[in-house]
Amino acid sequence: MKRTILSTALILLYNSFLFAQEDSSFFREKEMNEIVITATRTERKLSNVAVPVQLISNKTIQQSGSVRLNDILQEQTGLYLTSGGATSSAGGGVFGNGVQIQGLSPDYTLILVDGEPIIGRQGGVIDLTRITVGNIRKVEIVKGPSSSLYGSEAMGGVINIITDQPKHNQLLTSLRYGRFNALDANLTASLHHEKWALQVFGNRNSSQGFDFDKDIYGKTVDPFQNYTTQLRFNYKPTASTKISLSGRYFNEIQTNRFATSDLNTGQEVHIDGDGRIRDMNINPVLTQRFSDKVNSSLRFYFSRYEYEQNLVRQTDKTGYYYDFFQQDFYRAENQTDIRLQANNYLSIGGGLVQEKLNTTRYSVKRANDIQYVFLQDEWRVLDNLTLIGGLRYDANSAYQSRMSPKLALHWKVNDKLTVNSSYGAGFKAPDFRQLFLNFLNTAAGGYVVYGANEITISTLEEQQQQGVIKEILPRAYQLALLKPEISKGFNTGIKYEFNDRLNLALNLFRNDIENLIQNDIIAYRANNAPVYSYFNVSRAYTEGAELQGQYQLTGKIQLQGGYQYLITADKDDLKRIKAGTVYTRNEQTGYSTTLLRKDYAGLPNRSKHMANLKLFYYNDKKGWSGSVRTLYRSRWGTYDKEGNGVINRSDEFAKGFLQFNIAATKEIRSFRFQVGVDNLLNYRDPSNLPGMPGIQPYLSVSYSIPKNKNQ
Repeated sequence: MKRTILSTALILLYNSFLFAQEDSSFFREKEMNEIVITATRTERKLSNVAVPVQLISNKTIQQSGSVRLNDILQEQTGLYLTSGGATSSAGGGVFGNGVQIQGLSPDYTLILVDGEPIIGRQGGVIDLTRITVGNIRKVEIVKGPSSSLYGSEAMGGVINIITDQPKHNQLLTSLRYGRFNALDANLTASLHHEKWALQVFGNRNSSQGFDFDKDIYGKTVDPFQNYTTQLRFNYKPTASTKISLSGRYFNEIQTNRFATSDLNTGQEVHIDGDGRIRDMNINPVLTQRFSDKVNSSLRFYFSRYEYEQNLVRQTDKTGYYYDFFQQDFYRAENQTDIRLQANNYLSIGGGLVQEKLNTTRYSVKRANDIQYVFLQDEWRVLDNLTLIGGLRYDANSAYQSRMSPKLALHWKVNDKLTVNSSYGAGFKAPDFRQLFLNFLNTAAGGYVVYGANEITISTLEEQQQQGVIKEILPRAYQLALLKPEISKGFNTGIKYEFNDRLNLALNLFRNDIENLIQNDIIAYRANNAPVYSYFNVSRAYTEGAELQGQYQLTGKIQLQGGYQYLITADKDDLKRIKAGTVYTRNEQTGYSTTLLRKDYAGLPNRSKHMANLKLFYYNDKKGWSGSVRTLYRSRWGTYDKEGNGVINRSDEFAKGFLQFNIAATKEIRSFRFQVGVDNLLNYRDPSNLPGMPGIQPYLSVSYSIPKNKNQ
């Protein structure tokens, strides 16, 4: 089957390019006139935005053959998806596919759907495979600290998934089948009236999983099936009033099977069970235009995320592990936009947030309250010069409050050259785990982990008197209320339009992060098991450059490319290296030498070089389209094996790789047929990329009444 699909894809792709000589300007998207919202929380042309923004259109998503959000994000310049998706061990196992922006961890990227946050982080990661692209209109990516508008978790950037709006009566259905019995099906039904509109969307996604090693019990990636439904209703009682209501529900079941060792006997034990994820939200919005100069919106949002895992021993079906996690998120927010005199556009707003958490790992149910206000002024100083200043204040019941400023400049030097520069301060609040965890792991030696708000030195002293604690370490006397992790980010970029066919953009960035939260040992129990808690300790930075370009080869063929150069470091590691206190042992001779700065790899799981080159073709008259996308990632550090606290030896790196993806599409009346192959070179790395199964051919067909137009 793989050879048949591969041959078909190559033939269709070749045939589609034969039509490239015909003169048509349909393919060239006028991206600079696209409207973006995420960068300023107001509608602005992409060409007028002062911060680094990437836009992924519905057309690009379709031509790439993507089905989940991680599929399309991994092909974008400057984004790297952390590997996940392997089999789920006790406690949730691998945390899934998160996204790095400018070298900052997935913990620091805020994921939004229609401007509202996706909750349910596992180990700090929002698993992007939870989000289908079946009803996505576009994706907006803002790089750099964005806490002045969005608060916590936007320390590295924001990804806003904007879904379809019901604009006309339509029925759209699609079905895709690929390797490992991977099935993805979509159904969208829309009704549009003069004053109201309704849309219902459904998606089913499933796979039988895959296995790299047949000798090990279970699979590398477990079988799963999930369902997504979304309902949207819009109502305009008057020309100046709009009421909208949307709701989303996601449900996934994963079959878990894996082998582990019995702590008492040391023998291999086979574990069976299942994990279930439920994710739901509802979002009513009232928008009122009071005049041509004043517009206001009132938004309410509720979201619940649940994860439940129940594992048993295969032999006697006795309980092995049970985990339950439930997070609730409530928010009410108002934003008012005012057009002032002297070319000023003012946005002011505020809101209330309440978060609740109920889990088997915390001693009691937990809650957190947040109040915030934000202000942003966009001042058009000259016809070609715009300044943006913003400020947000977050008051939190569980951690120290935070002020987040932003300043940005947009200067259109001439018709060809544009300069952007921005500074922003971002922050990430300590999560519930770091604040409230109270976990005794009896299955792994009896170690204990306390959140910073769950333990005090007096409590440890009481436990020592009771004989529970054997030794209190000096670190315990530094227990304190956690501060938010903070970053200061600078971005400076230029864009040059050589002509109607060619443009290039260069962006330089630097992010300095302080108060990074890490765990440390504070005491030892009577059985010598460690006791952990959390502290603000580390400092780090990421810096680099991004280069992106587009070249219109013909009216129907466009070449896109991007490259990121990235340097990262833990500042404390650099200090130790400079002082000459870090040593490395030669693997061949066994001799130890002082580690040099040039041999230090920086933060783990970051590549110094990443690049992409993509060729897109579209012929509306003939109904052909196709794409060839090439992705490159250089080697990256994994973890310290030597014990010197840094990554420097060759055996501490994962190999770089090259990936090819191709797709070809033919439209016939209301039908759309697509054949494609992801990972054409069949690259695999089970140890470092467990979620990459090798070559993945697929076939898909869609049907639309009336004929669907790319948005």
